[in-house]
Amino acid sequence: MTKKDTLSKLKQHEREIREDLIIDAARTVFGAKTYDKVSMQEIANAAGIAKSSIYTYFKNQEALFVEAAYRDTQRFISELETRLQEKDDAQKLDALIAHFLEYNTRNEVYWQMITRFSLYGEISGESSRKLDVVARRFMDLLDLVFSGAPPEADKRLMSHTLFAALSGILIAFRKYPGRSEDQSLAHMQRVGRLVKAMFDVYLQRDGSAGKPRQPS
Repeated sequence: MTKKDTLSKLKQHEREIREDLIIDAARTVFGAKTYDKVSMQEIANAAGIAKSSIYTYFKNQEALFVEAAYRDTQRFISELETRLQEKDDAQKLDALIAHFLEYNTRNEVYWQMITRFSLYGEISGESSRKLDVVARRFMDLLDLVFSGAPPEADKRLMSHTLFAALSGILIAFRKYPGRSEDQSLAHMQRVGRLVKAMFDVYLQRDGSAGKPRQPS
């Protein structure tokens, strides 16, 4: 390796470290506000660098938010994929529900970022497409847990329903008054198991997809 190559690698490594530093600082700020309410100066202060340095890596708050959300969602999905690979088909839904609730309880800043964006944020153009990639990858994983559903079932609609149910559980009980984080998580897991049981009943139907089995 030439000296030029070595210097180039060192510069690239330094750039990656600085970029990671900016993203780490941005996560904290974005966890408290939606990206459109955050200034680059706030992020610079959190990172301990000059504001002008941030623009070397990110053109605006939106680009920075999207990169932070993209990286964190990739990590969440990768961990979920590993967990699902360890389970047989009958256990995948249980594993997905448990991981979704636990991950978003233990990673508070990530959950706050995603929730605030869902409620208040607007992303357009290239940024929207980048987030759409990971969103579709996540929904594909949700579809996977319904692989045993009847062919006529609308798996994507079921995945959307499951995502909405789990998100609702987190919003309702993640900060349950008078309970520790572990106690709140245990309660959410119980509710999650009930959601799973409801899906089990829904899938044990006769006739066309979407019609639950009638009680005998």
